[in-house]
Amino acid sequence: MSGFAELEGRIERGDVIILDGAVGTQLQVSGVPMHGTAWAAAALQTHPYTVRHVHEAYIKAGADIITTNSYASARHNLEPLGLGDSTAELNIRAVVLAKEARERAARDRPVYIAGSVSNFGLGTGSEPRSKGAVRRVAITAEQARANLREQAEILVEAGVDFLLAESTGSLEHRKWVSEACSVPGVPKWVGFKVHVDPADRVVKVGYTSDVPLTVALAEVIPLGGSLLNVFHSNVDDTAAALPLVMEQWSGPVGVYPEAARPDYTATWRDPTIETTLTPKDFVGLARQWVAQGVQVIGGCCGIGVEYIRPLREALPARVPAPRKQGRG
Repeated sequence: MSGFAELEGRIERGDVIILDGAVGTQLQVSGVPMHGTAWAAAALQTHPYTVRHVHEAYIKAGADIITTNSYASARHNLEPLGLGDSTAELNIRAVVLAKEARERAARDRPVYIAGSVSNFGLGTGSEPRSKGAVRRVAITAEQARANLREQAEILVEAGVDFLLAESTGSLEHRKWVSEACSVPGVPKWVGFKVHVDPADRVVKVGYTSDVPLTVALAEVIPLGGSLLNVFHSNVDDTAAALPLVMEQWSGPVGVYPEAARPDYTATWRDPTIETTLTPKDFVGLARQWVAQGVQVIGGCCGIGVEYIRPLREALPARVPAPRKQGRG
């Protein structure tokens, strides 16, 4: 974990840190098909060198952190593909590919590897976004928690610098993911997907849940974490959530929004559908967020290499006032 200690030191002194962008949709752009239960994780078996190439592209674009392609590689995601027995192999491969990319593309500067663990495939608290797009896996809560913990431990053993607890699901799922990433001696960052409910304009968690963000923060923050991210949310909802996060969370904050491409609610089969959010727009928003004290800036679905590349020159080296009281 020496790499993370260096990263933590940079955060404590206020450095602005660039996270990578989307892995799955960047793989789509490269022609890699997505799968209903394992999404981009199937690429670890079928297109490993394309996965490595995506990591390298983000490093060359200036990212300080690259994220393993493990968002959907827990055992329950892989079993429907007949790959349950390859759970360890594919999660190890996700880390090895990230390490190889770092060795090939970042010999002159430090780059850190985040191990992604999520509730993908366990449901979002709403119906699937389209027929065949997200297929839920019917397993018990006990098995789901065991699978998530198994994955987190594999990623740690394979050598990630820290764990990234990413949950778009229910409050229960959010706790499962955070608990799974609570590996002794291993740093973790936690993430909240949010939406602004059009009925009452309250910022809530997940896609369509009725749980206010303020309630979710109060439930999940005590589970630990050294940095809190607002992720996989459109930029307007991200902006609405930040004041609430900063009010309840005293530590450093990150954002990695998605681009609000219409195909997320239609199909994953057409990565050419464009978003109205341009790289220039994204840079402008990133400047505003950094001015508010956000230290980690990256992207999620639809935010590709072209969005990350301008950030290094466009953003200040440090935030105005570092937030130093994250909970480990």
